[in-house]
Amino acid sequence: MKAHVLAIAAMFSCGFVSNALAEPPPEPVVRLITEAVATGNPAVLKDTVDIAKRTYPGSAAEIDVLVANLQAQAEAARVARLQQLGFFEGWSGEGEIGASQTTGTIRNTTIAAGVKLNKLGIDWQHHLIGLVDYQRSRGVTTADRELASYEADYSFTPVLFASGLVQWEQDRFAGFSHRFTEALGVGYWIVKLPNLAWQVSGGPALRQASLINGTKQNDVSARGATQVLWTIMPGTVFSEDAGIYVGGKDNTYSSTTALTTQIFGSLSARVSFNINVESKPPPGIDNTSTISRFTLVYNF
Repeated sequence: MKAHVLAIAAMFSCGFVSNALAEPPPEPVVRLITEAVATGNPAVLKDTVDIAKRTYPGSAAEIDVLVANLQAQAEAARVARLQQLGFFEGWSGEGEIGASQTTGTIRNTTIAAGVKLNKLGIDWQHHLIGLVDYQRSRGVTTADRELASYEADYSFTPVLFASGLVQWEQDRFAGFSHRFTEALGVGYWIVKLPNLAWQVSGGPALRQASLINGTKQNDVSARGATQVLWTIMPGTVFSEDAGIYVGGKDNTYSSTTALTTQIFGSLSARVSFNINVESKPPPGIDNTSTISRFTLVYNF
């Protein structure tokens, strides 16, 4: 019994000594870590914490506690802020535009413009997209495509979500004057890291098209989609956005691959390649069309 009491006393003594030796991080370190948490950038926070621990090894445990508390406070503030936002508040996104015109013997006009808006809520995410591609060469229009879409995602878990999509598009060079799409599905994040994100989704879809030959076409299809976003290095991002509709009268495959590089501030340059394949276009229409773009992008 006496030995047991002595052992407990020794444990408490060690604890008191450990606490006595613990060093609270100095105020400049607290300020730097607070600023790093506020950036929301995991890489910046990790570098700041590593340097702080190497500089003040006796404060390592206190630094971990400080980081955990600051992150909990930041998350609580984020949730409270999102709960107070109306539907038209809290949107962010990007606008891109590219245009060129040549005169003389060869006259060409090219216009590429787009806007993407995103609203990231607690459980809901909203995405709006608008795109225009127009090309005219030697007085003849060679490309004229417009697209507008709205997608809403609801997160069940950090990696599993449900999605709903409505989309309008027109592309006479793909064989239709306009086409509406309504789709529901389930999605999954295969990878969800700060520098690499990859999601897939799929489900049923309805499509109603007016073809350029005057006929109407209604389809019930299965839709699949995938999006990849890879930050190769700070300021340089690779993206892939692909989708497929199968099982209807006309199967469709589309893919847009892009590389975006920051120029300065919110301004970036982007080079992209889009391919669109229609399995059964009207007679006289090629089933495959491609568009290459060079655009300037502004993030807001």
